[in-house]
Amino acid sequence: MAIDFPPALPPQLTTVQYIESVAGAGAPYTGMVNGYELRVSGTHYLSNDELDAIFKAAKTPSQAIFLMNSLVLRKGHLLVTMQYAPDSNVVYVHALQGKVADVQGGGVQEFFEELRGDQDLTRAEFERARVMANVKSLRTGIDYSISYDADTKNSEDISLIFDETPVEDHDATDVFFQIGNQGSRYVGRYFGNAGISHNFENGTRATFGYETAFTDLGESRNGEDYHRFQLAADRAFSTGLYGITASHTEYSQNFGPVPITTTTGGGTPLCDLLGPLGGLLGCSATGGTTTTTTQNLSLDADINTIALSGEQVLSADLTHRFNLFERIEYIDSQIDAGAFGSLQDEKYGTVEFGAKYFAAKLLNGKTFRWSAQLSLKAGVTGDSGTLGTAVATAPEVGPATRTAEFVTILPRLSAKLPMSDTSEFNLNFLGQFADEQLPQQQQWVLGGMSALSAYLPGVMSGDSGYFITADFTHKFVAGGLDLSAAVFAEYGAAQFENASGALGDERSIADMGVRVSAQMGWGVTVDAVAARPLMDDGFASSRELDKLEADFYLVLKKVF
Repeated sequence: MAIDFPPALPPQLTTVQYIESVAGAGAPYTGMVNGYELRVSGTHYLSNDELDAIFKAAKTPSQAIFLMNSLVLRKGHLLVTMQYAPDSNVVYVHALQGKVADVQGGGVQEFFEELRGDQDLTRAEFERARVMANVKSLRTGIDYSISYDADTKNSEDISLIFDETPVEDHDATDVFFQIGNQGSRYVGRYFGNAGISHNFENGTRATFGYETAFTDLGESRNGEDYHRFQLAADRAFSTGLYGITASHTEYSQNFGPVPITTTTGGGTPLCDLLGPLGGLLGCSATGGTTTTTTQNLSLDADINTIALSGEQVLSADLTHRFNLFERIEYIDSQIDAGAFGSLQDEKYGTVEFGAKYFAAKLLNGKTFRWSAQLSLKAGVTGDSGTLGTAVATAPEVGPATRTAEFVTILPRLSAKLPMSDTSEFNLNFLGQFADEQLPQQQQWVLGGMSALSAYLPGVMSGDSGYFITADFTHKFVAGGLDLSAAVFAEYGAAQFENASGALGDERSIADMGVRVSAQMGWGVTVDAVAARPLMDDGFASSRELDKLEADFYLVLKKVF
């Protein structure tokens, strides 16, 4: 339940003299119900047509008053009291709009303080405050119901009282372990994850996660080590949800003896070294005289990030929500090649602003849900390190041609249409459109368990791209297990900006597959995905693409 919506105020018996004194000079609506004349005045927010329908359906005056009360609430108007006074065969009804005189309830009172003094409280105004209060309610394990306290001297003044009910068996801490073959863009196919999440009494949630690759199991992409640590915390305030995230990633790769092509008068030492690593860092040599030698090559990478984020609710109701969000991030990404020196030195900051819209609508008795999101991200610190160091003879795609002075547009759309009580159709689109070549951690990357599942992570990368997926999902119970099975099709594309010829052409892949999720009980879930390619376009070598095909993905997770 978390935080329930305010109920309707009960009808209030009063006197004819009182209603006549507050009704004003306006002519009341008059209707007949089972031989009784009802005279309706006040702020009832109902049209004459709506009142006609109510009086036609009602069997008694009391039922008509109840239906009026109910419809006013459904239309989103809160704190409206139906005052009534019978007088022989006439029933006087006056709708009194109350105001929020006070808010009481220590746990979530701060979220609703802005409602204090509201003269005509609506459901949308209440919902806007309730969204963030709900976050705290769920995290602290306390449900809230609402009762009223009306001022005996002034019935318009109403206090909202939030009554607490602790949730039974609430667990503030979750610990999880996960193993799977989901892979990564850089190192390894087999991964293990562990993490802990704790909700504090003030509504703050703190999480810590660790991820490593089991490179000894094979398919390591020449990887030797991979470690990732992430620490995050966020808290809901009356103004929004605000958080901080910090992460550290390190990995190493040993390619052994590799041919190193040295170019005289054409490329750069950086690109000479990157000959066998174009798929990793995106570099191609052009022009000049070349010679080839064999040398041992190993890479050591360090990636550190810290980010501040926020999200605010601008508007909300039962059928929609409109949020703003923002994120400020600093990234330090280094790749060292030992005796060859630094391959990548990218230090920069980004700022992102965006908006989200969620909507729900009844279609043939089913709730159709859709959402749209659009954000703008920009680099704000200028170039340093290897960023922006390209010279005329440098390759058109590579670390030197990247810049921290970029702007990207990030759209996202999704729709969920229930086909029955147990099945649904889902459609999703997301994209990234850049004006420059981006730092490595900002690149558009596809492949893996959730995006082009027929291939490993990193099968496509670029500065701009888009991804579309459609699936039909059916949920059922078999053998005592809660199962979800989906058939899906995916299409994705990527390209590098400001590059000519094949380097700047769009590359695309389509695939089709099945996805199965199982709730095994005892906090254990299993997710499996298998997909096969349908088509590809724009790739120079189908042989290299074939090497990145993935037979299946399987992830096992246990939550304590």
